[in-house]
Amino acid sequence: MTDGLHSRWRTLWDRIAAPWTRGGNNTVLLLRLENLALLTERLGKAGMSQLFVGLMMRLSAGTRPHDRVQILGQGIFAVALPGRSEIEAMRISLRLQEQGQQPVGIAGQEVTPVLTGVLIRDPAEAATAFGALIDSGRRRLMALPVERIGRISLFEPRPADPDDDLPATVAEAATSGQIIAHFQPQLCCNSGRITGFEALARWQHPTRGLLAPASFMPGMSEADHSALTLRILRQALAALKHWDQAGHDVPTVSLNISNCALADPGFAASLLWELDRQEVSPSRLVLEVLESVGPISSSSAARRNLARLSAAGCLLDLDDFGTGYASLDAIRQFGVHRIKIDRSFVMGCDCDPAQQRMILAILALAERLGIDTLAEGVETREEHSFLAQIGCDQVQGYVIARPMPLEETLAFLQDQESRAARLPPLTRKEAG
Repeated sequence: MTDGLHSRWRTLWDRIAAPWTRGGNNTVLLLRLENLALLTERLGKAGMSQLFVGLMMRLSAGTRPHDRVQILGQGIFAVALPGRSEIEAMRISLRLQEQGQQPVGIAGQEVTPVLTGVLIRDPAEAATAFGALIDSGRRRLMALPVERIGRISLFEPRPADPDDDLPATVAEAATSGQIIAHFQPQLCCNSGRITGFEALARWQHPTRGLLAPASFMPGMSEADHSALTLRILRQALAALKHWDQAGHDVPTVSLNISNCALADPGFAASLLWELDRQEVSPSRLVLEVLESVGPISSSSAARRNLARLSAAGCLLDLDDFGTGYASLDAIRQFGVHRIKIDRSFVMGCDCDPAQQRMILAILALAERLGIDTLAEGVETREEHSFLAQIGCDQVQGYVIARPMPLEETLAFLQDQESRAARLPPLTRKEAG
């Protein structure tokens, strides 16, 4: 493996598991949470953290005190089972899977994890290191056919594994062209016209099909973040040129930027170079950053990058507004031009007075600061109508369109332009 994070995993596991290695018979169980995307949507970040802790406790309780249980990221758990026979290791694996799939109550909801397992066991004469077994197990997990989902599969590591050509990291997937951008439109509430698209990463995996971000983004390394950002940036800028050539007016494209990518001292320079190379004006690129990018919680490199990009003309969105710590000074210092109201406030806003009060407060704040608002995760016509009437500038969500491949955007744009031409003006209430 070329990824630095996985190298550190190998070193760590080899060090912790060394005292229990007894001349072979090393076995590692990898369990992958299959319904990660669905659970993340239902529980949110805080709920998923609680779920991961609960799963770790369940797995630890089902093993011997000196067996090692570790979460590897991407919803994958590893359990070291040294000195077990093949039958015993499989029996333990099935028991752990059963325990992990028991329903659990989180944030007032009962959810049921779905776990797929890969048991990697070396022959007695091989004495394969635990880190190498984990590498082999990760590749086996990624290559499992659909019919093996929800089951435990037993493998032996092979030096010349035929699945080694399959990417096991996001960086490898980006390099091989498997990371593709899907585009979700953003709609002006007043005119009905498209104000831009958000570029969202998807992994077109050769054996698992199309993977949403929740399936691969947790636990990504710095190399993964850098490769993913560059790959989606290039596709996003190419999409702008594609829409221009087709005669459609799409002012901007938005790109999610992780704090990890922002912390790279050379990030701003590489992004501006790519804009120049593709001859796209910086004012057409919107960078979506999290609330935690504020002056108190972000690194000096991240602040310098944002300041340079803002000065160059790139637009800045404050993403998931209301779910974390937002500094008004960050809005002033970095020139944030729009805040995105999180789905947690949008859900049921047409009929929930508490939701309505919260959104009205956010809109009033934005109005006083002179910045735009965009409500994300809008899923019903009623939510859309309410947001438009109370003064929200733009909306994004399934009620408008799901994220789509670039080739489907042209037909959508043509249809939406026709719809917008027929829309009557909306009666708008002021937020303040």
